[in-house]
Amino acid sequence: MEFLLLGSLAVRRTGTLLELGGPRQRAVLTMLLLHANEAVSVAQLTEAVWDSPPVSPESNLRTYVAGLRKVLGERLITRPGHGYQLVVEPGELDLDAFDQLVRAGEEALADNDTEAAAEKFAQALAKWHGVPTAELNAGPLLRAELTRLQERRLTAVERYAKAALELGRFDDVINRLRRESALHPLREELWAQLMLALDRSGRRGEALEAYATARKHVIEQVGVEPGARLRQLQQVILESRVPSPAALSAHRQLPMDIAEFTGRESELRRLCEPGPHSTVVISAIEGMAGVGKTKLAVRAAHQLVQRYPDVQLWADLHGFDADELPADPSAVLESFLRLLGVPGGQIPESLEERAALYRDRLSGKRALVLLDNAAGEDQVLPLLPGSATCMVLITSRRTLLRLDGVKSLFLDVFTPGEAVALLSRIAGEDRVHADREAAERIAELCGHLPIAVALAAKRLARRPQWTMLDMVAQLERGGGAGARGVFDLSYQALPDNQRRLFRLLGIHPGEDLTAESAAALAGLTAYEAGDLLETLLDEHLLQQHTPGRYGLHDLLRAYAVEQVTAAEPPPARAVARRRVLDWYVHTSWNAAQQLNPQRKLEIGTADPAVHPRAFADRDAALLWCDTERANLVAAIRDAAEHDLPEHSWALAQCLWDFFNLRKHWADWIDTHGVALAAARSVGDRSAEGRMLITLGIALREVRRHGEAIDCYQQALSIFRAIGDKSRQEPTLNNLGIVYMVQGRVDDALSCYEQAAELARELGNLHSEAVTLNNIGLLHADAGRFDVALARYLRALEIRQEIKDPYSEAILLNNIGEVYRGLLDFPEAVSYVDRALETFRAIGDLYGQAESLDNLGLALDGLGDRRGAEKCWLESVTLFEELGEPKADEVRGRL
Repeated sequence: MEFLLLGSLAVRRTGTLLELGGPRQRAVLTMLLLHANEAVSVAQLTEAVWDSPPVSPESNLRTYVAGLRKVLGERLITRPGHGYQLVVEPGELDLDAFDQLVRAGEEALADNDTEAAAEKFAQALAKWHGVPTAELNAGPLLRAELTRLQERRLTAVERYAKAALELGRFDDVINRLRRESALHPLREELWAQLMLALDRSGRRGEALEAYATARKHVIEQVGVEPGARLRQLQQVILESRVPSPAALSAHRQLPMDIAEFTGRESELRRLCEPGPHSTVVISAIEGMAGVGKTKLAVRAAHQLVQRYPDVQLWADLHGFDADELPADPSAVLESFLRLLGVPGGQIPESLEERAALYRDRLSGKRALVLLDNAAGEDQVLPLLPGSATCMVLITSRRTLLRLDGVKSLFLDVFTPGEAVALLSRIAGEDRVHADREAAERIAELCGHLPIAVALAAKRLARRPQWTMLDMVAQLERGGGAGARGVFDLSYQALPDNQRRLFRLLGIHPGEDLTAESAAALAGLTAYEAGDLLETLLDEHLLQQHTPGRYGLHDLLRAYAVEQVTAAEPPPARAVARRRVLDWYVHTSWNAAQQLNPQRKLEIGTADPAVHPRAFADRDAALLWCDTERANLVAAIRDAAEHDLPEHSWALAQCLWDFFNLRKHWADWIDTHGVALAAARSVGDRSAEGRMLITLGIALREVRRHGEAIDCYQQALSIFRAIGDKSRQEPTLNNLGIVYMVQGRVDDALSCYEQAAELARELGNLHSEAVTLNNIGLLHADAGRFDVALARYLRALEIRQEIKDPYSEAILLNNIGEVYRGLLDFPEAVSYVDRALETFRAIGDLYGQAESLDNLGLALDGLGDRRGAEKCWLESVTLFEELGEPKADEVRGRL
């Protein structure tokens, strides 16, 4: 017999699942299994089964025991005067196996065999397949027992994470700890190890975001600050400003390998054969959709890691996604460069310069690059490293003839033997042996296509009462063959509400989705949508690479689009699309309010069925934007393509602070170009002007000054034509900034003066302060310090009235510079000190670096050379971390 306690309770006899009765009877069995081969008293069972026991619990317990005896037979014995005892033989109970593996892991740790320890702890955790309490009516004693059992599992998770961290296996640790910390947000050791894993893999910002999330949970649920370990760890990460040279070796971005990988042995050998030592090794796996190219590439990549240990990069190029444009090589290079430690501000704009920097960063590194779903050679060429120490694995549905030196491998469907082997691996070897002929027929009906065989096998695995012939009958009755027949079988077997959500997912923009966005799409609550998504995941119609985020295989996405088009009339599809875009717009608006509370945004009213996410603080808003970035970009395009232009430009204007903070210039320019075209398509002049302003800012940031000026001048003409003075003011201010950068001082001053006059006329104190600051900058640059000081001090008065700490800090720093120009060093130190304090309070690293440099200059003017040196050392460190060229200038002062 096989007793499964570590998840949904189950008992098998010779592979056949036994019927265990209702929730209370199952609670009795759970208690007996937790104390296998020991007597459990009636009093203990009573407290395990009921919160409020019946008048005569003994009678009820005898009924439950009798029911269990019908399936367990003589295994369940009565111990007169002691209660009941369940006899379990060695190797039958998964909990015993778990405990033995954990002990073996502890022994390996004691022997300093970290590799063996990690393996044993991983095997122990693999015994778990869910939450044991899910289907039980548990009383207080059983709840306590199960809590202790969960505690043992979490301890094993922490021991595994500790061992895996020592071995440098950061990706698996991060994925596991994200999931566990989300499920157990008050367990601080999980958060601590997640922070360590992120920091050691070079993702320092994410490590600090994990601390912020942990702190939020602890404060909200317990009302205290996190413990000393978490606080000290945060401080250590904050103080380790300069990453160590070894950080590069932690960039391991490969997707998870799958345990059920089957067959393809000769193909794996070919892919893993050593290549030439004089050039980059390039291998391309080619074949039809669903044939298993990605799974083979990922398996090969994991086997090749030892040969290429320094760096492993991965990108999905979306070459054949019906709902998404192929990935822009320039955007992929931006992502790779960020992973390789290049700050956003130092990433070049042109494709050629990015490719050159990428090749430079990988030069001499033993690096593996996995490029999945390539559309063609032109998409891949810029992503190829130049060093002979590197290897590239590519998957594509096309033959990539124009790649020099490529080793192509055509991947066909499974052989009959491989298809049956996969069925056996997933559905159970005993079931395949019982009727191999039927198993071969299932493989044949699936067209030997791996995705279809796997889906059929998983369907069998979840229905242990089915025989192989039952599955054959189901497939033949559907009349389909290959993937389509299996998809139909799974889809048609779903209840109506699950079918509806699945097909609506064909409308969802972007790469993946969450319960919240799916809820908006379907007009449900997030709780309802989450339940349905988990069911679809169980039915293997969805994938999940990250806890809480779901995706569709491209064949299943195409199938969902086909079903939604057939089953939902155009008005229903339009409503669903509007709802999900409403959710993205209004959630982005809530995020924007955290990122920049001064920002004035204009968005419409959301559908009443839509419940946008709110954010407790700036860190939470920024984390959401980072996570949803690809979907947000896709949503702007989706809105423009489906006659929802207002959603397109509203979402674009909500995101430009985020794009600016993270230096996502390409996303900023592309999305605002789409939104601008959407505004023009319906003749909305005001929206057109707003998009021209924000597009102009992005163009200015990447030094395309001529194009920026053209945008501002067009916007100014529009706002003057429609009489919108409130928009003329920021347009003039931004135009002045570009003129100032170009050295056109008179033109800049004219724009600033006009903007300031409009701000005063409109009573807009914030805008008046901004333009007064810019006017002050112009006069300070010209050496007119008295005039500049007057403008700055007036702007500071306004800032103190409207409480904008960021802008106030900039002003304080500027005032300090002017006092230096006037040789009043004590006043300079006073103002810059206040600026530095404010920048530190709001967490602005660039502002801190600038004000530290300025403070060093003021202290040097006072003759305090030691104080100046200290400021400049800290300023250099910050500028280097941010990738700012000004680090060299400050280093020169030292």
